[in-house]
Amino acid sequence: MKKRVIAALMAAGMMLMMAGCGSDAPKTDSGTSDDSVEKTEEEADAGAESGEAPADAASSGEQVTLRFSWWGGDERLQATLGVIEQFEELHPNVKIEPEYGGSDGYADKLATQLAAGTEPDIMQIDPAYMSSLTMGDTDYFVDLLADGFDFSQFDENYISMRVNGRYDGRQLGIPTGMSGPALLLNQDLVDQLKDEIGFDFTQPFTWDDMIEWGRKVHEYDETLYLIEDNKDMIEAIMLGIYSMQLTGGTYMDEETGQQRLSVEQWTELYTMVQQLYENNVVPPTSYMAAYSGDALQTDPNWIAGKYVGAFCHNSLIANMTAANPDANYSAGNLPVMENAIVGGWKANCPQLMAVSSRSENIKEAEAFLDYFFNDPAAQETLGVVRSTPATSQGREICEKIGVLDPVVAQSASVLEQYTSVETDKLSSSTEVQQILRDQIEAIGFGVTTPEKAAEETLSLLENYVSSLNIQ
Repeated sequence: MKKRVIAALMAAGMMLMMAGCGSDAPKTDSGTSDDSVEKTEEEADAGAESGEAPADAASSGEQVTLRFSWWGGDERLQATLGVIEQFEELHPNVKIEPEYGGSDGYADKLATQLAAGTEPDIMQIDPAYMSSLTMGDTDYFVDLLADGFDFSQFDENYISMRVNGRYDGRQLGIPTGMSGPALLLNQDLVDQLKDEIGFDFTQPFTWDDMIEWGRKVHEYDETLYLIEDNKDMIEAIMLGIYSMQLTGGTYMDEETGQQRLSVEQWTELYTMVQQLYENNVVPPTSYMAAYSGDALQTDPNWIAGKYVGAFCHNSLIANMTAANPDANYSAGNLPVMENAIVGGWKANCPQLMAVSSRSENIKEAEAFLDYFFNDPAAQETLGVVRSTPATSQGREICEKIGVLDPVVAQSASVLEQYTSVETDKLSSSTEVQQILRDQIEAIGFGVTTPEKAAEETLSLLENYVSSLNIQ
């Protein structure tokens, strides 16, 4: 098994830096502001309820050296070095040797180090790569949950997901940030229409509620739509989430390629899409063809404030709000069907931080990560160089010092409330995306039915899986 794992690690290095791995989005100033919270060494050591053991170990006086590896650009580099300097000032007996660089070659180097037992004490890891590092009987990383690490600033729904570091009840990594889908609302239009339409995006609601609200909005004013979305966003956000809520999983089993949805279930998914168009919840396919992909903010009707909201990735919120700066915005709750198996709305993390189980200084490494994630001064210094902070405290600090958009912070707080499952690379491949988007477009133009789209989708997916020769 170990030989197979090592082989998998080396192969996985070729695919490392996909989403969230190659860049430092968003770009903002992460310098420390005048109103930063200064902490004494005693206050920093007492900052976490369960952090006394790591902090005491780091302050014991015994000279130790920790190696810490990560990838990223210059902004991330400077912020991370700043946090290292702060920690070393509080704990003079601890020296942290930074090992940093770009994303190219990072996975191969880490795989080689892990195979040889020469990995750093603390390491930044791509979540997509982490799964292969936990296969079989491998035990590369410390279970931080068992060690009493302070996770009180993290929402349990978020931190407990496999993609965010929880493997078989063990917390082997700590998510550095969070990103995912959001329902961005034009709050001015919400306030104008809420009594007339009867919607409330601060409370739980279903897909059926959303479709009914959309019908009423367009009947109230035929120039208005509830949701601005194109076929790409309907596929990337709505269809996949609806499927997870319905089945508890993605479209296919990544290991075997077996289909998870029956033709009846695919028909239900496409019927939901048909209702979006027939009830004018979203604008016509013909109109949105000019604003495909991530170009929603270029739609003149968005700029003119003709949509109550839009489903988008929260990384696009700043672009969306900048397109119509005169409006006020908020992030709404997200639709969940009755009797859903999972919430489906998944918050992704761009990187995980882990501690080597073979480190000679585990407690000191844990003490550094406790400072990294839980200390206000560290959170202010790091800002958003690793995406929207994954902790509530981090988001509050970044919003206060002006490096995090308040609506983005709100969307993250909304998103972490939902339970979900990990998205696999087979179900989210570009080939599968294109199959589904073609069917959505055909339904939007009225040239196919949900039943026919379901049958064709199953056939095309089976052909695609067959071409992969999955054993």
